[in-house]
Amino acid sequence: MQVLALLSVLFFLSSSCASLGGGVDVFKAADLGKDGFPKSSKNKRPKGVKSTITDQDQYVIKPGDKLSIKFFFNPELNEEDLIVRPDGRVSLQLIHEIKAEDLTATQLTSLLAERYKGQLKNPEIAVIVRSVKEHPSVYVDGQVRSPGVIEIIGTLNVLQAVALAKGFKEDTAKVDEIIVTRLDQGGHPFVIKLDLMAAIRGKDLSQNIQLLPDDFIHVPKSFW
Repeated sequence: MQVLALLSVLFFLSSSCASLGGGVDVFKAADLGKDGFPKSSKNKRPKGVKSTITDQDQYVIKPGDKLSIKFFFNPELNEEDLIVRPDGRVSLQLIHEIKAEDLTATQLTSLLAERYKGQLKNPEIAVIVRSVKEHPSVYVDGQVRSPGVIEIIGTLNVLQAVALAKGFKEDTAKVDEIIVTRLDQGGHPFVIKLDLMAAIRGKDLSQNIQLLPDDFIHVPKSFW
């Protein structure tokens, strides 16, 4: 989030032309497809590529997460939608309980393989984190009354995020030049410039775009 914050401020201070320095592109609401990415650019979400909930090798399992555990040679032991309990443990057949909290999927796989050695002839196991308890979030910055992190529960558009940030600062917010910094599937930032005044007045509701996880919304200051 700190990196996105710096990027957003830099974008605002930079030229408003179609492309900023360093190859960072600027788009309007009309340039976006239904997936929230530019219709035809290098920033578009690649076909066949889905966003992943978590990096299986880095993410640390927490209570409330949902796991799937696959036994390649013993499918009768498979567990789908296994919820990590508040005490950080999960219940499994044959070995009963095991602590999953604070382990990565890879670490839990190794631990299960060790525990099942005395129970199975060939314990080939895979652990998959299906979902995490935490809600995805966005960050609202600039000329709003209460900047900070806003959770996405269901769907969230820009005006809803601003409302959750206690609204615009009436005398200083430049509502017709809102900046949303978004990352493409390769982790590269691009910028969407929005005229929220047009949405508020009902002239162009498409300016009030749906937000995606990790979006950074910057409300610049009006100097007029």
